Amino acid sequence: MAKGNGYGAGTFLDSKMSLSPAFLSLGDKGTAPVVSISSLKVLILLLMKRQYGFRKHKGQKVRERTDGNRFTLTYKELEARGFSQKKVTRAIDELLAKGFISIVDPGGLYEKHKAVYALEEDYRSWRPGDDPIRARASDVSRGYRGKKINIADVNDCHPHGRLRRAPGNKTQTSTTDTQKSEVFVHVHE
Repeated sequence: MAKGNGYGAGTFLDSKMSLSPAFLSLGDKGTAPVVSISSLKVLILLLMKRQYGFRKHKGQKVRERTDGNRFTLTYKELEARGFSQKKVTRAIDELLAKGFISIVDPGGLYEKHKAVYALEEDYRSWRPGDDPIRARASDVSRGYRGKKINIADVNDCHPHGRLRRAPGNKTQTSTTDTQKSEVFVHVHE
């Protein structure tokens, strides 16, 4: 499995992928609802996360993937490589639209809950002018996105504990609107 930074020793770029209209159009304006000049770089970083191992089959060593087609590529990791969050978001959206990746788990349910991506081969059927193959869910009503979260959901899946209403913090009404906000604290158990 992955050691250190999560990247393998290198990657192989299949000619079917690199010569496909979807690959050749990455970053080209008008080829998807959202495009980014960083799409190709983000795709290569995801491809580099693939992990391989060997097994014996009929006396021969056979190379096979051992990663389960599940990859994380965080904003923080990409920011360290010079990508802005906006560029990464646009790149992921283009890779989804052209069929290179899918989102297995959108992440964000609790702190350090990472998004998980899978590599797909739907790019083979994509042609310029086609509708997007996939799109990011636009209404994500969970996680640290500035909205109130359902505490029951977090308590069920948070690995380190649960959330409780902070002592002494009562429900407050905002002066700008009628939404109520509550303050919660993380309790380790």
